[in-house]
Amino acid sequence: MTVENIEEKPSNSFGFKFAIFNQTIKESIKNTFGIKKQNKGIVSPADKEVDDAINKVGNLKKFIETTHKSIKKIIKDMEETAEAEQTMTTLFFEESYKECKNDDLNMRYTNIGESFKKDIKELNKYINSLKFFEEWLDTFLNKAIKDTQDTINLCNQVRIEIQTYTNCLYDAKESLKIEKPGYLEYERVKKIADESEDLLEKSKVRYEQLKIQLTEKVNMLELKRQVDLPNYLDSVQSAFRLYHQSISTLYSPPTSLAPSPLSSPSQLRLPSPSQSPLPSSLPSQSPLPSSLPSSY
Repeated sequence: MTVENIEEKPSNSFGFKFAIFNQTIKESIKNTFGIKKQNKGIVSPADKEVDDAINKVGNLKKFIETTHKSIKKIIKDMEETAEAEQTMTTLFFEESYKECKNDDLNMRYTNIGESFKKDIKELNKYINSLKFFEEWLDTFLNKAIKDTQDTINLCNQVRIEIQTYTNCLYDAKESLKIEKPGYLEYERVKKIADESEDLLEKSKVRYEQLKIQLTEKVNMLELKRQVDLPNYLDSVQSAFRLYHQSISTLYSPPTSLAPSPLSSPSQLRLPSPSQSPLPSSLPSQSPLPSSLPSSY
């Protein structure tokens, strides 16, 4: 039987199924990349190795993302504090100059201005350490983790394609069982079956390649977490400790600051040696007798 003699036969439901095949693939890809519209007919096949990698990367991303957000907030708050302290430093130095005839106020304004100035210096050291950490977190999150997530998205996309091609191939083979060879519908379904099988095999090969890439990238993330992250944590911890040690020294009670003459007498009372009376239980000195006994 030649092609010219092929009889046409009303198509069955398979023709409609394949008509929406390409649309199904598009919707599956959209779902993979975060668009909320769901296609309930397509379910990504299970793969424990990939699913474990997805969970591992998801947990790491959540930790890094939260840390990054918190560190940025700390830096912002500290920079605002440093800015306010700089204003206070300038203010007190100006007041100190104005009070040049009042030695007491001049000294006090100068001292508090110097304290703020020193605190800014130590605070900026701490902020710089936090900024190095924040930059590393930003790079880790938006480059390394993002690149790994892109590979995860591709894996999920291909997994859905595999499931779609598998379903399409199954439907085509089932349709071929009831179609008669030589009819136009049979030839159409057979072509669909052949194309679905070819696409399925190509998707499987691509999926295995993506799995290898995903494994390598997840291992690299783990290496950075175990090696790079501890170094940055140690650096921040050291800066944190040094800052508070410096502040503790900076704000220790002054030893040379004289009390203000305008202070109240109760604030100026200095401790004096104890002058408590003798205990009442001690015997008092006996008076000498009026006459001494004569010798025998």
